[in-house]
Amino acid sequence: PVLKFDKLLDALSRLVPRFRFDLPPYFINNARALSTLEGIAKGLDPGFNVLEIMYPYALGRLLRNPSGSPVVERTVQALIRDGEGRVDRSRIRRVLRDSALISNKSRRRVVWDIVKTRPGRRLVGGVMKEELRDGGL
Repeated sequence: PVLKFDKLLDALSRLVPRFRFDLPPYFINNARALSTLEGIAKGLDPGFNVLEIMYPYALGRLLRNPSGSPVVERTVQALIRDGEGRVDRSRIRRVLRDSALISNKSRRRVVWDIVKTRPGRRLVGGVMKEELRDGGL
């Protein structure tokens, strides 16, 4: 998949009034700036994919959760657990597949990118411990 900021901004501008939520002015300005930068990058390199560039940063932020946001923590847990709170291997496989697809990296590389961060190691260790405890591995 390829993310196009100009298309994203257009879709967002149609959704905001429909669902009546406010976006801070800096959000719109940042989105416009990213759209412009993406256009320049694509002019220089037609194969440029912003998701490939953003992936390592976004993955790191998600795993580190530097603000300690409960929303981010719940999101990460919802990505890997079923409705009863148990680790769901099919969800983990889906996350790895989707991350590999979005980032244009192999699943093995995605796993390595996760494991090389301290929070990623904690996440993987916790999942493995739970799987061993519950007889899943």
